[in-house]
Amino acid sequence: MAFIVRFAWSVPGWCQVVTRLVPGWCQAPSVCLHARRLRGYISTVSKVDHFPTTQQTWIFDRLAEGDGGAAALREHVMERYREPLLVYVRGSTLRALGEPDELVHGFFAHFLAHHDSLVRWAESGTRLRRWMMNGLVLHARGLRRDAARNRETGSIESIAARASCEPRAQDAFEASWARSLLADAATAVQSELVSEDRVNAWDVFAQHIIDGRAYADCCPPLGYTVDEGRTVTRMVSIRIRRTLRELLLQEGTPEVEIAAELRALEGLLAR
Repeated sequence: MAFIVRFAWSVPGWCQVVTRLVPGWCQAPSVCLHARRLRGYISTVSKVDHFPTTQQTWIFDRLAEGDGGAAALREHVMERYREPLLVYVRGSTLRALGEPDELVHGFFAHFLAHHDSLVRWAESGTRLRRWMMNGLVLHARGLRRDAARNRETGSIESIAARASCEPRAQDAFEASWARSLLADAATAVQSELVSEDRVNAWDVFAQHIIDGRAYADCCPPLGYTVDEGRTVTRMVSIRIRRTLRELLLQEGTPEVEIAAELRALEGLLAR
């Protein structure tokens, strides 16, 4: 059985390679390519057929489950946002409040203890990453008020303008969030290929794109010709981009803004 972990990509430039394997990926239609082991066979199928329950509805499905979906939802949010929030704290004045790990952990404990926190996000029309960043700022301001014995009030919605006062920290948060989102997309695609008994397809992609090995070196031991290796690498990259689209929808990006958001994501990954 293949061992699947959530990746923390560290190879310089691999993100740009993934996003540029197919020109015009930001405008790619909602289809994915499945390359079978039969040489030269590629079929185009609907992403709805491939994902009966798409990533974009996953959060809402867990919210609908109430307490039953709370544990999975907490794990999901903490996994995706822990590192971006740590990056934000380290680059902002919030670091004066104490250890970044303790601050972010305290925020998660407070924020995720209330089931309606994510319900209110779902009703707000706000991007989830903005809601989380603004929520952290609001939590930190609460700590400051407590320390100063000042009972000034605020809300996640009203704190957004104040959070923008530290653009460098916000930019670092956005870049870290983009890497986290890409890691989730890549891990989901790897799991998908493992479930299809196509581990070698992922291995070709990983060895060529991530490890930088030539197709001529990595393909033959995995049962592919060089041309087949190029085909499966393209297929995996298309699946990753498709999953990124779904994750952006999941996080509250309107359908009409997906192309622009993907272009912005590419810019963040290039940093």
